[in-house]
Amino acid sequence: MGENNLHIIDSTDISSPDPQYLVDLFNQRHWGESVLIVDLNEDMSENILSATADLKKITLIPAIGINVYSMLKYDTVLLTVRTVDFLEEKLLFQDMRYSSLYSFKYPYSDFP
Repeated sequence: MGENNLHIIDSTDISSPDPQYLVDLFNQRHWGESVLIVDLNEDMSENILSATADLKKITLIPAIGINVYSMLKYDTVLLTVRTVDFLEEKLLFQDMRYSSLYSFKYPYSDFP
């Protein structure tokens, strides 16, 4: 995955279950040969599920299953807005999860 290959979309809903529609859409937008589509839930629309069923280079996964290897393996990664909110919440939770071991309201001193 290189520069300009991470895109945010509103949803995974498409108007047609035809796989060729999806291939043409990706070619028109220059999204590369392989695309990873990440949505918040596993229950995605029937059109996107049937359109990607026979396509080997397009993969759908829920947000809970995303990992670095998957993101680097594909030319383009598509995240829904709900997925971005979910990932942001999880990352910020881990950042603020633990309080510091040293109370910074007192002056710093080296302990013997």
